[in-house]
Amino acid sequence: MNNTNQNTHKLTFIGVMLSLTIVFVAMTVLPTTSASMALLIFLPTIVTSIIYGPKAGALMGGLAGTTTLLRALFAPASPLDYLFLNPLVSILPRIFIGVVPYYVNTLFQKIIRSKTVSLFLAGVSGALTNTGLVILMLYLIYSERVVAISSEFGLGTTFAAFALFLVSTSALIESTVAGIGTSAVVSIYRKVNNK
Repeated sequence: MNNTNQNTHKLTFIGVMLSLTIVFVAMTVLPTTSASMALLIFLPTIVTSIIYGPKAGALMGGLAGTTTLLRALFAPASPLDYLFLNPLVSILPRIFIGVVPYYVNTLFQKIIRSKTVSLFLAGVSGALTNTGLVILMLYLIYSERVVAISSEFGLGTTFAAFALFLVSTSALIESTVAGIGTSAVVSIYRKVNNK
């Protein structure tokens, strides 16, 4: 495959992944699909990172973050959504979702030599990167406001309680889904592409 075809293929792939991200983000507006779609929002970014490397992954992560910023602007679903109007909360952490999984996958393929396990761990690392960096940015920029909002909704009266609530509920589920989804999607993509 020559360079022009490779670049066209890469741009097409990123376009498809961005389209999926937009659909997943848009679906979170609907109460009936909000939780299930939220689990899938960053799967395209993780997959892009593994298939095309950290630069393409970072680009995809930035685009995914921009999509979530626009959702927070035009269709906020909770008081916390307004905090995601800040690009340091909505975009910066998502860029790293497109970087970390690539290196985790590469490292674990060398250590354990199992593509399935390394892909699973890469997916988990992408989801945990998102959760960890978003919590960090919320703490650094909006800790008092987060505590006020979370105590209003019974999620704790300290930032640590709020963070623990997020990690013990959504982070564990998201990381498991991301691990399984990444392993399945990348494996299928590679099989189809090798034919």
